[in-house]
Amino acid sequence: MRDGILAISTYLADVWSVTDFGDPELSGYAEDQLRSDTRFGVQTMAALSLAVQLCIVLLALVLQLSTIYAYTSTLFALLSLHILVSAAFVEDIRALQALGMAFLIIGALSITVLAHRSGDLNIGLMAASIMLLIVVPLVPWALREATVVVGLTYALLTVSLLSVPDRFETESLAVLQTLVLGAAIVVLIVTGRNTFIRKHDLRARFELERAHDAMELLSMQDHLTGAWNRRYLDENFDDFSSHCVGQGKTMHFAILDIDDFKGINDQFGHLTGDKILIGVADTFIRILGDRGLLVRLGGDEFLIIYCGSDLEGLIENAIAELQQSSVTADLAGLTDITLSAGMASTAPGEVANLEVLYKRADSALYAAKEQRSDSPNRNSALTRTGTWQL
Repeated sequence: MRDGILAISTYLADVWSVTDFGDPELSGYAEDQLRSDTRFGVQTMAALSLAVQLCIVLLALVLQLSTIYAYTSTLFALLSLHILVSAAFVEDIRALQALGMAFLIIGALSITVLAHRSGDLNIGLMAASIMLLIVVPLVPWALREATVVVGLTYALLTVSLLSVPDRFETESLAVLQTLVLGAAIVVLIVTGRNTFIRKHDLRARFELERAHDAMELLSMQDHLTGAWNRRYLDENFDDFSSHCVGQGKTMHFAILDIDDFKGINDQFGHLTGDKILIGVADTFIRILGDRGLLVRLGGDEFLIIYCGSDLEGLIENAIAELQQSSVTADLAGLTDITLSAGMASTAPGEVANLEVLYKRADSALYAAKEQRSDSPNRNSALTRTGTWQL
């Protein structure tokens, strides 16, 4: 018994709000997804109402019913059209929900006005009252919003119709109360079930998309060093270039190579070589931060893309850290580790071209390996070389 009560309370707590998942990231994702669903639900409800009201107007004219039916239905048709159009421009999900609530409450009000003006609680008005509640599940409300709108609609119909003694037959009022109360219970049950299914679906979609994004990210990273790979470079270079141009900064491009890396692997083993690669990558990734990208081109060759003003200074800072790290301490006195770089830059305001920059930097790297100097050499304003010892 206790377990059953606990299960029911847990279920009710879960379906009370459609966007509350206990996880801010998931709640934000759900709200984005539900915004379009809510808009579609409100517009569907308004479109159906517009069609029904136009039919009532036509029927009232053909059957020569009281003009109050035609007037009321015409006004409600205009309101439906207004809701239909307005919902297309509302972005806030709570405003969309409020729009739907106001629409249903005004609908209940129009039914009571018709009943009082005609003095007859006929089967058509009873059917309209039931239809007003039946359309509630069209909007992805949770149990909280559905309870509010159903409660207000039911209260308005009940209080208004009972406010004038002897206006309507007791039998008609009893039938309407029974129908409306029954419809309200069914609507709340259906809404709770729909909310439970919708939240389960949103959780599953969120986890699936997050797993897909994680796999997509992994496919763009080098598994050993954590640096980006060529695929990431090809897909994101233009965006990074545009970002540099938008900030009015120059893009710097450097191909970085560990000299005689094969000899280090052969002499000390691949585990030592991997440690050097990881240490170099970690250091440059940390120093670059969000100002640049580190791409592993393959083997011991890395590509630095930097949006700033002093790439050589950044490399010098990275080298100073590496010289004090365990990467070089383990090989101190056993061998020299040197890094060579070929650097190229765009002219200020120039949109970078990946192929052009790569050729410039590759040529500069070749020159650096030929010279193997201990300090950077400047060849031109747009191309530089350098070799650093760790």
